[in-house]
Amino acid sequence: MIRGIAPALLALGICACGHSGSARLEGRWKGRSADGVSPEAQSAANAFAAETEIDVRGDEITVTTAHDKQTGTYKVVREDKGQVTIVTDKDEPSDTQTFTLVDDKTLKWNVLDGKSITFTRAK
Repeated sequence: MIRGIAPALLALGICACGHSGSARLEGRWKGRSADGVSPEAQSAANAFAAETEIDVRGDEITVTTAHDKQTGTYKVVREDKGQVTIVTDKDEPSDTQTFTLVDDKTLKWNVLDGKSITFTRAK
């Protein structure tokens, strides 16, 4: 299952569109755990998640994994109290990325249907 999460992480690239970034995504986020994976894949998925960071500054986003780093800009497609949905310039307009804000310090990135990575805001 970890191989299914990796391409989704790498797909979160870049977008130069109209709307500036989301203040709620702003900051550095450190991966904590993976959710929705099979019990057999949980340890590997958690290890992968723990090596993943998201850094958001304005409308610029950087995703860093143990093996890759991608930086660019993004556009907010939809934002409400609980979620921020973005699109990047490496994605098709219909290929959105959704982040659920659990609280001020916890973020879930829905990388695949039913699968997410939980992040904690870094200090």
